[in-house]
Amino acid sequence: MSLLNPLSLLWLLFAVPAILFLYLLKMKRRDRVVSSVLLWSRVIKDVQANTPFQKLRRNLLLFLQILLVLLIAVALSRPFVRVRAPGGKNVALVIDGSASMRATDVPGGRFEEARRQARRMVDGMGRGDQAMVILATARAHPLCPLTGDTDALRRALDAMRPGDTTTNLGDAVALAASLLWKRPDAEIFILSDGAFEEMSLADRFAPAAGADADSGPRAARLHYVKIGRRGENVGITALDVRKSLAGAFDYQAFARVRNFGTADRRFALELYRDDSLINAREVSLAPGQAHGEVFGIQGSAVGALRVRLDAADDLAADNAAAVMLEPRRRLNVLLATPGNLFLENALNVDPRVSLAKAAPGAVRASDVPRYDIIVLDGKAPSGLPAKGRYLFLGTGGEAAPVEITGQVDQPSFLDWDRRHPVTRFLDLSRVQIARALVARPRPWGQALADSEAGPLLVAGEREGLRSLFLGFDLTQSDLPVRVAFPILLANAIDWLMGSGADAASVRWRTGDVLTAEIPADVSRVEVTLPDGARRAEAVRQSPFLFAETDQAGLYRLEGRRKEGTFTSRIAVNLLSEEESDIRPRDRIRIGHAAVASADPGSQRVPREIWRWVSLAALCLLAFEWYAYHRRL
Repeated sequence: MSLLNPLSLLWLLFAVPAILFLYLLKMKRRDRVVSSVLLWSRVIKDVQANTPFQKLRRNLLLFLQILLVLLIAVALSRPFVRVRAPGGKNVALVIDGSASMRATDVPGGRFEEARRQARRMVDGMGRGDQAMVILATARAHPLCPLTGDTDALRRALDAMRPGDTTTNLGDAVALAASLLWKRPDAEIFILSDGAFEEMSLADRFAPAAGADADSGPRAARLHYVKIGRRGENVGITALDVRKSLAGAFDYQAFARVRNFGTADRRFALELYRDDSLINAREVSLAPGQAHGEVFGIQGSAVGALRVRLDAADDLAADNAAAVMLEPRRRLNVLLATPGNLFLENALNVDPRVSLAKAAPGAVRASDVPRYDIIVLDGKAPSGLPAKGRYLFLGTGGEAAPVEITGQVDQPSFLDWDRRHPVTRFLDLSRVQIARALVARPRPWGQALADSEAGPLLVAGEREGLRSLFLGFDLTQSDLPVRVAFPILLANAIDWLMGSGADAASVRWRTGDVLTAEIPADVSRVEVTLPDGARRAEAVRQSPFLFAETDQAGLYRLEGRRKEGTFTSRIAVNLLSEEESDIRPRDRIRIGHAAVASADPGSQRVPREIWRWVSLAALCLLAFEWYAYHRRL
């Protein structure tokens, strides 16, 4: 124990001698002659006690009074002890709740270990300290605001659950930094295994990226608490299904697996149609090795196709993946063009498309409900409805996701989004363009490919409307003679219809906002989650949106309609190498700074105990009063 104000102990130099002096003073008494002192023994003791300069006798009250003065002096000196606790007065606990934190390499699992560490920090909070709790999954979830109520903090820790998602830890840390901005002694503790991409945070937080950096009074200091011991895991990182173009099989399923551990692994890779096993392969992988397996499927692939690893490892969330295949739907497409054989032939090649042609000015508002997709090549007519599915090629309009502002000569593709369903599998780097439109995305538009003058490919979606904009006339480029053209056109049709190739929903990942086409006469949908929990949702728009996708597996949508019951299933998968690589990191990177892991228990901070000493003094005073009256 140490003292913050040791000079207060000088009071002992005055208080203790004063008490002793009071016990040494002689009281003036009048002499009386009595026949016997047998009945006056207590009076004789008082006389002896008040005789000056005699040897002090053992006296309980004297001992209690000296001890009381000693406790009061110690309390005034502000004693403190060092305990294991966060050092800041304002602390944010950011807990990683992603799929990798469900690994079982530590007792109870990584997430439970992170929760135990957080509880210790809450238990070590001092008087006046405040803390908040933020759960980081695919989104940042603030579970408890900044408070000194440790019971509320414990309830938030007990209520949190991990998911099967990737982690967006950058948003969670940025949220904590903004909430702690300008607060004194602010600290952020990240409890994670480090299985996430490098974080890029705001400039105001950059000085606090190092735990030992002098970040100033306005920024929070950052600490990384490593969770986990090892990383023995085999996971499915990719799954796709397509119709076979040749051979004896009708469909082909491709699965990619990887060994993220340090030992050789041998396991069975199994393929199921719904709950029936239809194929299995034995796979052997060296440490770090990946392997792709192709399964042939005969007959209709309608239903749920599932791939499962029969392997015992530290993470189960990536040992299974699924895809839903629905019967192929015939699409009625209207092509409004002055004449483009490349575009017409590319649409006719797609076996799903039933193509109708019209002149650009011949498209009327009444034609839109009759067709699934309207392709507008060159010039778009005015007065198109604000609901429908449109593909704008070298033109714009009120339903387009952009506003046209001008023209530019010889632009080139600088970069494009390789993860969006429209632009995946594309290589646009060598496409030559003679002239293009300069466009500005609307608030509901998303740029997918950029040039020096602005976006060349923009997708937009709002209630009842999906539209895609390509910023140049196909005849003003060499895109139609490149491999990317039919892929782009097929991806565009898939995205506009809200489905993947052969209606496969492979692209849905955990943490995504699901979209589903719901019949117009369905007002409420009951969503059954993979764990069996149910959510009743009102249908307020089409497509229907559902964001509670933290679990990997099959989501079932059911609703009542006039003609019977509407039912749909959607497969949601993890398929993330970052989450499957569960090796705990010794340090994390934030921008250009690296933060090493630190044990929160190794940090000792002072905690004053003068209140407990004062309470002991009060109890001693009450006992002294009791002893005095008992003596009398």
